Amino acid sequence: MTGPAPALGMDDRAAAARDAAQALAGRPPLALRAVAPGTGGTAWMAGFGDARFLCLDEDLQPVTSLTRVQDIAQTAVATEVVEERLDGSALRALRGPVEVLAARGWDLPTAVEALGRAVGAAEDLAAWREDPEREVASLVAMDAAIGIQQRAHAAYATFAALTEPLVQRQDELDTDLLAALVAVEQAAADAGLGASLGAMLGEGMGGIAEAADEVARGHLTPLR
Repeated sequence: MTGPAPALGMDDRAAAARDAAQALAGRPPLALRAVAPGTGGTAWMAGFGDARFLCLDEDLQPVTSLTRVQDIAQTAVATEVVEERLDGSALRALRGPVEVLAARGWDLPTAVEALGRAVGAAEDLAAWREDPEREVASLVAMDAAIGIQQRAHAAYATFAALTEPLVQRQDELDTDLLAALVAVEQAAADAGLGASLGAMLGEGMGGIAEAADEVARGHLTPLR
């Protein structure tokens, strides 16, 4: 008597989804992403170019619900927006100028402590961005990234507020201190810590919803 078949790994599931999408569309997809939109389990969104798309449910059958396709597409697009804003190398590069500032011994202990928290959160965010196992676009994973980025942003904002009096009298500063502050500011900007990722995503929801509507309009099978 045989037991249940072993669960397929993500690579095998992706290959099966690609084959199913190709069979339905008559051509291979140019892009394919696993998506967990919060309800209804994992789905797949395939793009074929020319604004043509196909969403498949876990059973690799075409999604027929307009609402479900929009949910899948919004999750996929929002995840891509988050990923595009996060550069693992830039996030990790913050540590260098922060260590320079900390090592010189200028009298900025509270500001440096805030920067240390920003560096820790930035490196956690880089690990999230670079994790090869984070293949499924999901609201849970996206919320986790937004939460980590908010910690990094808040810590850097604390540093910026504490050092603002120095910036306002920069003509009087030691040139090495000024250079160190400028280097930290540039590294933080490159890492995207000057703004809240969650707020940016919220402001862009109109565009994300519009992109999801485009997916629905270009769906290769009928929706209802």
